[in-house]
Amino acid sequence: MSVKYHKEKHLQATKYKIENVIRQQDFLLKHRWKVIAAGIVFSFWAPAYTPGHYSLKRTSILEKTDYTYLKLVMLCASVYMVFCLLYHFSSRYQDKKKLNELKKLEKRLEKEISELD
Repeated sequence: MSVKYHKEKHLQATKYKIENVIRQQDFLLKHRWKVIAAGIVFSFWAPAYTPGHYSLKRTSILEKTDYTYLKLVMLCASVYMVFCLLYHFSSRYQDKKKLNELKKLEKRLEKEISELD
């Protein structure tokens, strides 16, 4: 097998990786209704959640604080939203960085293949 063959296979694999990164970008936006539904469920469930076994007399956040259930729901929704925003922007940055690296690799491989011809 020649060097050119290996470079062409590497180039093909790099193109597939670029396609995968593009296809998987903006996960939260593509699945926005699922993310919203999960946030609603989390916001209403978290304030009343009691960790551990019921026989151990553990208390929920609602029982530990002086806040009303509605205020705790709003707090949980806010925390969920902050984590979603952090995930969105960090994944967007990482995807952009990965895409730039792969495109540079693709151009370099194309140049090396053309030099071998």
